Amino acid sequence: MASPQQPFGTVVSSIGVNLRKYPSTDSVVTGTLEHGTKIGLRSKVRAQVIDGNGIWYLLRDKPVWVAARHVENTGQVPLSKDVEPAHPVG
Repeated sequence: MASPQQPFGTVVSSIGVNLRKYPSTDSVVTGTLEHGTKIGLRSKVRAQVIDGNGIWYLLRDKPVWVAARHVENTGQVPLSKDVEPAHPVG
């Protein structure tokens, strides 16, 4: 299978990664991806920190988020200015 166009990510967590409606572990899980799955990435935001990593990726083909802690990216993923974190600080 060919890799998706860049930027894309590969799930590196051995147990896979949850797909979330918003970039937070408090958000509803809408599905999961297995270890090794390749996914197209639309953009990234700074949101909830997971194991020291506060970046979350928005998938290209559906409006769901994955924690960057569990995904290795290839290519430049643009930072989104349009999406607010689920729980803004302040």
